[in-house]
Amino acid sequence: MNEAALRAGIDRIEIHELLNRYAHAIDFADWELLDRVFTEDAVADFSSVGEYVDVDSVLHGRDAIVAYYKVALAPFQGVLHFMTNHLVELDGDSARCRSYMHVLNMSMGGIYTCRCRRTSAGWLIEHLELDERSFDEAADRLRSHMTAVESRN
Repeated sequence: MNEAALRAGIDRIEIHELLNRYAHAIDFADWELLDRVFTEDAVADFSSVGEYVDVDSVLHGRDAIVAYYKVALAPFQGVLHFMTNHLVELDGDSARCRSYMHVLNMSMGGIYTCRCRRTSAGWLIEHLELDERSFDEAADRLRSHMTAVESRN
């Protein structure tokens, strides 16, 4: 294996760990851990879930993101998130990621899309966006389609 392929593999592992650190920080309300998740100038876009929280859903800066989580997640203590199927596309010292997210306690999840940047502190998220998905709505569409197909037979 050449050195570039080895470096890319290490970068992917570090970015997967970054995404895991993110999930642990929000599930355990470990706000200090978010210092090792987001760049200081990070942007987070939670517009897709903005209706559930009575504060701005597009946040600029790590401090604003942490303040958002303290408000947005307060009613959801004990909620657990699974983040899986991480697709990481590397481009030197930056990367684009897409991950599936499922809230264990609800029929809700979504797709996280983020841009990460290699810093002196390691890989950090500089832009994060959540596209919420309701599993109930998707299941209803699937059941409706299957019922329509079965009724034709």
